[in-house]
Parts: sequence; structure tokens; C-alpha cells
Amino acid sequence: MEELYDPFNTSLQHVGALMDAAETHGILCGLLCSTQAFDDTVWFKHVLSETAVEDGLASECQRQLLLVKHYTQQQLQSSNCEFMPLLPADNISLLERTQALGGWCEGFLFGLGVNGLPDESKEFVNDVISISRIAPSEESEEREEQYMQIVEYIKIGVINIYDTHVA
Repeated sequence: MEELYDPFNTSLQHVGALMDAAETHGILCGLLCSTQAFDDTVWFKHVLSETAVEDGLASECQRQLLLVKHYTQQQLQSSNCEFMPLLPADNISLLERTQALGGWCEGFLFGLGVNGLPDESKEFVNDVISISRIAPSEESEEREEQYMQIVEYIKIGVINIYDTHVA
């Protein structure tokens, strides 16, 4: 999924989106894991600025948003635990990846808040709140390992919420 990050992020930047690809994907995942169905226009409204909605590039970006939504739903519905948060590739600095992870978490929380929070997920949501405040630090093997463990924790938590409340 990380190979999708840069082109998707660039597309969002070109239309003047209000957030990057990680936060956008976080919102989507929060909406998909929430207790109510949602209309795509709700997601578009929170991601794209008013001017982007009227711009010619917006239709292409909205098409990409729908492709990311479809791909994410397929991942969440997979029996092989294929879901991954949309974050920058591993060859990007740990600082940038950590910032993107914090943004993804903020988006996820927002998406859950917009559409309804499943009661049984409060402990995981509290953890995601803490992770959203993650502070980038110097790069080291230990920090890299911690980052990967946090991403894996988020992956499993999102799959569990989705499986419990949606699937």
C-alpha cells in the first residue's frame, strides 16, 4: 500500500486538499469502522476544500479517493489480514513517517467521531489518541522497531474493529 502513498498524496496536493494522504486514509478507515454507513460525499467534504470540489482536477482526485476506498475495503474484508494504514514508504525518514502516522491516527479518530464510535473499541481508541500525539525522534534501529510495532498494533486494532462492527 505504501507504493500508493506518493501519487495519492501528490493528487491531493494538486487539488488543494485540506490534508495529506495519511490523514485522508485515516478518516476513511474511521468512517469504515464506525457504527453507521456513510456517504462518500461526507468523506470528500472533509478532505477536499470548497475550491477543490469546483475545480476540474477534483473529479480525478475523487476518482482516486474512491479507488483507495475500494482497495481499503478489500483489504479489511480479506481473510489474510492484508490491511495496512496508508503511510510513506520505509525508505522515507523516520521523522516523516512518524508525523504521517500521527496524522493517520488523527484522521482515524475524526472519522470514528463523525459517524459513531463502537462502544467496545474505547480502549483501542484511547491508545490511538496517545499515538496521535507521537513525537518524532532521532533515527535508530530501536526507534524503527518501535514504529513498526505501533503500525502493526494499529493494523490489528482496525481489523478487529472492522470485523466486529462492520463485517
